[in-house]
Amino acid sequence: MNDPASDPDEKLRPIPFTFEDRDLILNLYSLDLEFEKSFKLAVVKGKTVIVNLNAYDLDQLLDEIAAVANHEKNSKMQKKLDGLFDRVSDKLETEFPRKDN
Repeated sequence: MNDPASDPDEKLRPIPFTFEDRDLILNLYSLDLEFEKSFKLAVVKGKTVIVNLNAYDLDQLLDEIAAVANHEKNSKMQKKLDGLFDRVSDKLETEFPRKDN
């Protein structure tokens, strides 16, 4: 069994989000209560909201965004969610780069 303390994907990192992205995330109907709490208690720094998340959190957030986007009937909202998915995916890749073995 892996020691969680030695797993770099478990390490919380300050992840910046725009206010618009935060609001989109908070309006996901299937958002986990812990995520909601993290985003509501986030630190505001200039024009960004800083949320402490790990790789697993970002991956779970991507799943939530995709699920909502796939069922969204409003094309304008679906486009916003698709953009959010891309931005969160970029954050995951930037903050938690995968090492090829």
